[in-house]
Amino acid sequence: MCTFEELKNVWKAHDESKVIHEPYDRKTFQNIIKSRIKKNMKKYMNYFWGLLFLQILVYALLSHVSLRYGRDSETLMFGIGGILLFLPFTIVLLKKFKRMAIAKPDDRNSGKSLYQYVLQQHTLLKSFFVFKKRYELLLVPLSTAIGVFLTFKLFVPGGVAENPIGTAITFLITVITMVVSTRMENKRSFEQPLWDLKQLLNDFKTEE
Repeated sequence: MCTFEELKNVWKAHDESKVIHEPYDRKTFQNIIKSRIKKNMKKYMNYFWGLLFLQILVYALLSHVSLRYGRDSETLMFGIGGILLFLPFTIVLLKKFKRMAIAKPDDRNSGKSLYQYVLQQHTLLKSFFVFKKRYELLLVPLSTAIGVFLTFKLFVPGGVAENPIGTAITFLITVITMVVSTRMENKRSFEQPLWDLKQLLNDFKTEE
């Protein structure tokens, strides 16, 4: 015959099992999804504002160099070339993140709307990430070359022609630094958010 303590333990285990296995109601599930969406959106929107600030800074510096030292055709060419190099990246950045920022789930059909919203965010973020990785194969070495050339030409006596070893070392160190920092940035601002959004989409399928 069971003792009272044994019965209490059985009841306790039964109650805990009910709590653990009791499914979320639809409203609770949607609130959890919205919270996770908001957390992920904050990650890549922080990236957007930070990168937009850096882009504006690059344009300002290159414009300043082009205007101040524009009488030198070589300096002017590299300054304008740098601006044109970053321009496609900036255009795509603004286009994709504008669509991500203005997209809102439709409250008339919350479950389906949330799924479509998450799918759209995942598609837009992945699309920009693919573009970013491909464009950076061109952007990183060329922007580094422009930056190193202008730095040596304007601030180092003799410029690139009289400092080939220093130029090469500076170029290599800068490229390696940019590659490492870009890899870390991609993991933090793209790979992790994309994985989280994919998990959200899987959660919707599981809920169905």
